[in-house]
Amino acid sequence: MTRVCSALVRLWGSSVAAVCLLACTPAPKLSPADTRALDDDFAAAALNPAWQVHKGDTFLREVKDGALVITPRANVVWYMADSGPMLFKLVRGNFSVSAVVRARSLTAPQRPPRNSPYQMGGLIARDPASDTSGKENYVFNVVGYRNGYLSVETKTTRDNHSEVVGPKWNSGDAELRICRLNEHFLVLKRHLGDARWRLADRYRRRDMPASLQVGPIAYTYTDQQNLQVFYDGVAFAPVRTEQDCYAR
Repeated sequence: MTRVCSALVRLWGSSVAAVCLLACTPAPKLSPADTRALDDDFAAAALNPAWQVHKGDTFLREVKDGALVITPRANVVWYMADSGPMLFKLVRGNFSVSAVVRARSLTAPQRPPRNSPYQMGGLIARDPASDTSGKENYVFNVVGYRNGYLSVETKTTRDNHSEVVGPKWNSGDAELRICRLNEHFLVLKRHLGDARWRLADRYRRRDMPASLQVGPIAYTYTDQQNLQVFYDGVAFAPVRTEQDCYAR
């Protein structure tokens, strides 16, 4: 396959280089992640310093009443080449990450955000090289207000090109999960209290490295920020089979 790609690039030029690179890259074969020290139930008085911060000047983060609270304070978005607020831990190997996420209005905390185009929060798995390459690569899973309606929105971004799916959801709250199994990323959702996970999307990302930045994100793609996102803990687990992605 590598020889074929090289021949095509010489024959047709660099326009096929990206396609060939993906085709010639062997699928990753990863071990289950060591997740023993990654969980956080946010029961402490302050945010655990094990969480690393991305774009810290764009959001407030605090632990309050047993939950992590993220409040974006700028017009920021996770889309194409843009990135926004993120807390993360490095995870190497196959894993799942799950969280109960409540997207709420800053001015009316009992209600979901409304009346501003995009205000959402959830989870991400991101290539750390995005910080230095200038090209965003990630998979995310978020809930909130999406330009006129509530949604659980899923997204895959490869080299600054985003593909987005945003079906309607009947709440600003959801339990969200991202599961990695080698090159496959399963993005799952369920209503609070449900026992069964629902597959929201499935992405094949052979380009993703073994170690990823994984954790909570939020964004307010508006100049009228009115969002608080509550996370009732973030839980990690090792993954050996696809069945593990659906474990309760």
